Amino acid sequence: MTDPSAGPLSGYRVLELGANLTGPVATMLMADQGADVIKLETAGGDQLRHLGARRDGVRGMGTMFLNANRNKRSVVLDLKSGEGLAQALDLAASCDVVVQNFRPDVLERLGLGYDAVRGRRPDIVYVSIDGVGDTGPDRNRRVYDIVVQGLSGFAGVQADRVSGEPQTVQNAVVDKITAMAVWQATTAALLHRERTGQGQHVRVSMLNVALSFLWPEAMGASTLIGDDVVPGGAMAAVRYVYPTRDGHILLGFMSNDEFAGACRALEAVELVTDDRFSSPGLRFQNAALLNTLIADRLVARDTAEWLDRLRAEDAVFAPVNRPETIHLDPQIQAIGALPVHEHPAVGAYRQPVHPVRFGQGTTGLRRHAPALGEHTEEVLAELSGTPRS
Repeated sequence: MTDPSAGPLSGYRVLELGANLTGPVATMLMADQGADVIKLETAGGDQLRHLGARRDGVRGMGTMFLNANRNKRSVVLDLKSGEGLAQALDLAASCDVVVQNFRPDVLERLGLGYDAVRGRRPDIVYVSIDGVGDTGPDRNRRVYDIVVQGLSGFAGVQADRVSGEPQTVQNAVVDKITAMAVWQATTAALLHRERTGQGQHVRVSMLNVALSFLWPEAMGASTLIGDDVVPGGAMAAVRYVYPTRDGHILLGFMSNDEFAGACRALEAVELVTDDRFSSPGLRFQNAALLNTLIADRLVARDTAEWLDRLRAEDAVFAPVNRPETIHLDPQIQAIGALPVHEHPAVGAYRQPVHPVRFGQGTTGLRRHAPALGEHTEEVLAELSGTPRS
């Protein structure tokens, strides 16, 4: 009988063959939900171990690694040796899921591809992540998040409203939304296996994920085909972050009621009856003028005063929190979103709670991000069936 207090993926074992953000973030989310995630590293370790802020005197535990690898076990094997490769294949065969983000065909040549693992474990769910697809002229090119931001249109959508200069999103957004897609696809494939007994090879492309992510509201210009299409404006034309007298504030509106509430808070009720702004479509089309009119109002008072006025009108608004002080936001504190933990190597640190709350079972931090190879002996002992000394 399944322990009702266990996470929804408790009892599943996942092998992570990858590095950087996409694969590790996806498997971390599975680990949060109770999966036993084993991170296979080489002797040099995931390069994320050396990126981001770090505790003075502590190596191999930079914040980028710390924040993408909680709840995992780390195993180091030499995949270029016959013994190490055999151990890796044994480990893969002991798992329900393999997640890998090497370039196409790399693991096949190594002997850890889908066919090799399926030969040992017929019902394996094997998830391959690639950058721009596993076919086509660019299938083997070196791809990072910024490459896909360019190819998918992200940088174009983020273009400066005045100059038109393309800009990237200033975080690895494609890596992380792809991780979310991998997380969902893996659980769907496991559900399929529960129903049919069949494993499968699941392929997830960063480029496909980015296009799917952008399409609903940012790609209207590429949706309808023909010469009779009437432009509808774009959300990217609307300014959302405005300076105040002492800082910045975020202000938005979609419906006419939301626009009216914002105008009342800004003491600009004349805008409500202005024909240029009488509908969402017209506000998009005349966004440049509307942005200027709103900015002229907001810069005249302090942020706190605007927040109070906008809250009283039930407007769509937010403070602009900074990374170094975000933990002080009253709402973030109220929901317990960023609890403090004590890591044996880095000391006190914050981690976000798992983004999903389940009515049955638990999620959360069970293991801190592991030291390089911390669990090699433990995992190999499990494979051999012999107790550890």
